[in-house]
Amino acid sequence: MTPALTSAQQTELKNLLLARRQELVRQIDQNQTQLDPPEVNAGSVSQDENLRLSIQTREIGGTLTAIEREEITRIGRALESMLRGDYGICKTCGEPIAFARLKAEPMTEHCVACKSDWEKKHPAK
Repeated sequence: MTPALTSAQQTELKNLLLARRQELVRQIDQNQTQLDPPEVNAGSVSQDENLRLSIQTREIGGTLTAIEREEITRIGRALESMLRGDYGICKTCGEPIAFARLKAEPMTEHCVACKSDWEKKHPAK
């Protein structure tokens, strides 16, 4: 099997992955800061309303953080795949994944054809 990517392409994709991971870590830190209860002016909002806003803020922040952590996990898998030498090879069919697809979604593990087949079998609800 021929390598899916040139060395320059793999370096470009690695840099994209590392930059995205750094951005996600910053976003998680920001979400954690925003999980603190909002500042409320005395008398402007009732205690019940303040509690509701606080719970709502924590739920939203927690959901966003979970999504970002999952993306960081996918980035880690892609970087490990680079180290193993099988990055850019479709996990389903074993064929090289096009550079354009990897550039658009560097964490992908499937070529367009296999991803399309999967989506047809598992339609969004």
